[in-house]
Amino acid sequence: MTAWRTRAAALLREPLVHFLVLGALVFVAMAGRAPDLGERRIIVDEPVVAGLVNHHVRAFRRPPTAEELDGLIRDHVRGEVYYREALRLGLDTDDEVVKKRLRNKMLAIAGAEAEAAQPSDAELQALLDADPARYAAPPRYRLEQIYLGPDAPALRAAAAAEIGRIPKGARPGIMTQPLPLPGRFDDASQTDLAEQLGDDFATALARLPVGTWMGPLVSGFGLHLVRIDQRVQPPPPRLADVRQRLENDWRSSAIRKAQDAHLQQLLDSYDMEIRRPS
Repeated sequence: MTAWRTRAAALLREPLVHFLVLGALVFVAMAGRAPDLGERRIIVDEPVVAGLVNHHVRAFRRPPTAEELDGLIRDHVRGEVYYREALRLGLDTDDEVVKKRLRNKMLAIAGAEAEAAQPSDAELQALLDADPARYAAPPRYRLEQIYLGPDAPALRAAAAAEIGRIPKGARPGIMTQPLPLPGRFDDASQTDLAEQLGDDFATALARLPVGTWMGPLVSGFGLHLVRIDQRVQPPPPRLADVRQRLENDWRSSAIRKAQDAHLQQLLDSYDMEIRRPS
């Protein structure tokens, strides 16, 4: 990064860069009143250029070329000019987009400390103990499925009637349709089945009994009859296995609490009067 700063400082001394900055200042002067030492002065110094270079490096994983740096400086000056002129004209007043962006910046400031905090193992374990089902691995299945065809009311009725007539241990006699998926799944996780047959199909399996033909179930292809031969529940989740998920949830909760506390602190400093239409 030191090399990039040195290079940026050298480029800042180049006549072309001076010309670009001076040209922008001339544009400002011609557009309105002459610049003074206050808000109408735009300074592009080494820290500003270094910031532009750093932003480019984060975005593209390489320093900008000389031509790209010229463009970054031009865009920075252009942005400053438009920003200041917009404020001078009061374009930020009662602008919902501006209000939303400023609100988001305030939220980011309020949650910055919580976002950088690191939870202890005890805090993560407490979060896991409070809701172990949330972090448990999905069950695994051994099942058989019969594809009936695209979803249609008549086919649903026929499938429901067939389910009621199947003797115990027998296979349904309803007409089936070919499907480019296996008729049996052995040791398939709920996630595996969701990827092949859809989330609704995989979620519905949790409500079905074991050892009985049930249906029809809806997949991304249509209607199915299903018999679950085995449902294996995973062992309780361990902290080491789900640490990242726990940290994400802990941090989201901490940020939300910090933002709520900050908002309440701000609200307490205001006198509010709400007048509802009668």
